[in-house]
Amino acid sequence: MTFYTIHPRELEDIMRRKHGILIDVREADSNLPYEKIDQWMHRLSKNRPLVLYCDYGSTSLLAARKLGREGYEVYTVVGGIEAMRTSD
Repeated sequence: MTFYTIHPRELEDIMRRKHGILIDVREADSNLPYEKIDQWMHRLSKNRPLVLYCDYGSTSLLAARKLGREGYEVYTVVGGIEAMRTSD
């Protein structure tokens, strides 16, 4: 399976329509940090889509690629949390 990129304005719709699981992949004190992805990714259900974000979108993109190769339905927010803050 692949992954999808979404604009911050699409986040709420994806979460509501697809019942996605929102995952913060930023630093170690975040929800599920990217540097520990091999430890946590297999605990996630493949029955619900994952919506990833980080600060600017690059780390969540890396995580989305990896999770997508493992068969998860994955969305990553382009521009990360910074874009979410400035999006109308």
